[in-house]
Amino acid sequence: MINRLLVLLALSIISLSSFGYKVEEDSIPEKKELPKQQFYGPTIGLGVGMFKFYGDILDAQRGNALISNIGYDLHVKQQLNSFLTAKFYVLFGSLSANERSIDRNLNFKSKITTGGFALMYNFDHILPKKRVINPFISLGIESVEFHSKTDLYDAYGNKYNYWADGSIRNLPETDVNASDAVVIHRDYVYETDLREMNADGKGKYQERTFSIPVGFGAQMHLTPNIDFSIGATMHYTFSDLVDNVVANSGGERIGNQPGNKGNDKFLMSSFSISYNFLRHKKEEDITTFDEEIDYLAYDNEDEDGDGVIDFIDECPWTPVGVEVDDKGCPLDKDTDFVPNYIDDELESREGVPVSPNGVEMTDEMIDEIYQRYLDSTGVFADIENKLIAAEKTGKKKVYRVQVGSFTEAIDVELVDKFLSIPDVEIKAFGDSLTVIAVGNYDNLPEALKRKIQLTKQGFDAAIVVTEEKNGTLVSVGDEANNMAVDNMGGMADNSNELIFRVQLGAFSKKQPKSSYKGLNNIMEIKADDGLYKYLYSASYKTIEEAAAKKVDLAIDYGVNDAFIVAYKGGKRIPLTEAGVKTTQKENIVNKAPVKYDKTAISFKVQVGMYKNQLPTEVLSKFIEIGEVDQKMGENDLTRYTVGNFKTLEEAEEFKKEIIEKGIGGAFVIALHQEELIPVTKAKEILDEE
Repeated sequence: MINRLLVLLALSIISLSSFGYKVEEDSIPEKKELPKQQFYGPTIGLGVGMFKFYGDILDAQRGNALISNIGYDLHVKQQLNSFLTAKFYVLFGSLSANERSIDRNLNFKSKITTGGFALMYNFDHILPKKRVINPFISLGIESVEFHSKTDLYDAYGNKYNYWADGSIRNLPETDVNASDAVVIHRDYVYETDLREMNADGKGKYQERTFSIPVGFGAQMHLTPNIDFSIGATMHYTFSDLVDNVVANSGGERIGNQPGNKGNDKFLMSSFSISYNFLRHKKEEDITTFDEEIDYLAYDNEDEDGDGVIDFIDECPWTPVGVEVDDKGCPLDKDTDFVPNYIDDELESREGVPVSPNGVEMTDEMIDEIYQRYLDSTGVFADIENKLIAAEKTGKKKVYRVQVGSFTEAIDVELVDKFLSIPDVEIKAFGDSLTVIAVGNYDNLPEALKRKIQLTKQGFDAAIVVTEEKNGTLVSVGDEANNMAVDNMGGMADNSNELIFRVQLGAFSKKQPKSSYKGLNNIMEIKADDGLYKYLYSASYKTIEEAAAKKVDLAIDYGVNDAFIVAYKGGKRIPLTEAGVKTTQKENIVNKAPVKYDKTAISFKVQVGMYKNQLPTEVLSKFIEIGEVDQKMGENDLTRYTVGNFKTLEEAEEFKKEIIEKGIGGAFVIALHQEELIPVTKAKEILDEE
């Protein structure tokens, strides 16, 4: 097949060359110049790009189209007129897909050879004649030859058995000797012919099909004879057997997820260099100067104003006001190749690697960079996508900690627990969703510290989030939510702090926004006692500050029924208990205190909380630790813990061992009869006489 395509390509070049014609001098009017570009001259080119497969194996939306299998494009083109070009081409390369999921585990790789013809249209009718870049679209017909194989066995002949814990072993999980199974790894050698397997009874089907290529791109003239092109073409094949999975495929290898109904297709994103054999008329450009040029002024020019003339300035365009050396380069005191004016650590040790802002890199920072370099599982994809999106919007990224998300009324006691957090913010989205968040941090580690602190205080659904443009809160992802934090210092524990708030009212029906005459910063929360509570968002450390705000609300906004409430230790307390002399009547209904049993108190070490499937690296660490317990919580979060201890000291010692094994974000939690309680509360119960 390849030899036939090469012969076809050679014949195309010869036949297209025969279309060239000679212009007789007598046929050219005296004052009319020859066109700069002639038609009927062949162009040959070589391109390289990436093949991305879209079929039944692996969701078509997954993966980066620019990171796949390499492919090559050999072509010959002939311009038919100013807007239309014919292209004959041959493509070589391979297609592959690897699907790893709970439902099924499939893979394939196919060597493909494609030969075809396409017409390219460059919009010459509507674009300016003098243009540097020529956009184009293309449509054609082609023949595709494929030979598909799959990887079912490792180098030692062991068949891959995919277990529910994410590992690959030499025995099935249901085998009677499964306890003796050992972990094996894929060798990515595709040794098994898919057609010979005949998994769906298709027999010796043709490994050849036709395809319709639809493409777009742009061409740029580098020289009169050399062009550079970049583009992408989707090849819609007439076959659904490239990956050997069709709509009615069944059996154990397909599992509960059948193939899709459409035919297979693949995308080639590529760039190419081409050379045309046209002769171009040379034009002489004569430049005249109307006035004398002051070359001395150019020799002594200092464009960046750093005191070093441009002729000897090795660092042009230095920012204004930056101190430079005699070569015009910004000073670098610690010679770490980060100039002083952007160096956050001016005395880094010699030879130690530093970050882009000049700070010495820790082992953890270097390890993270290495892990990102090796990342092929998408572990960091969610984080990176959010960071890139934030950079594009130009908005500084802000992190918060979401402690609850509710679609129904909230328990009264839990409402008081939320309102006892000084910096809590409650957002209501319509009538169906209430989200509670705290904090406002410009870096992820600080937000993670607050999350861990809140979890220890009993807010077990705490996750780190970022705020979108529409005000919704979005998780930063499982990997970021479980990132290691160097230390927990520098963050005050305000769980038992006395605070005052100004409550605007409590109503049996939801109040319209117009009720408070344009007053902003109002928190609305619906409790399970049937009341909608409305509070001013700020909290105050003294009764005097709260009283002053109450007066302001009455004068400025006509809110005359507001009253002051006090919170401490996760509960609403009477103002008299807060040391305030008042005649204000308070309707505080406290539930009967929970009776705790010392013998039911236990401590565990939390090693992670994930919403999605565990990343491969994390799963490997959990397997190494052994006996990791998991429990579903709020917001579809799964908590992963290890150990079970009666004393906090034992749990803390075990936590150190876990951290040494690579789980840097581990911390101790407390439980009372499997219900999460603050660690401080557990200590208080155990210390009772």
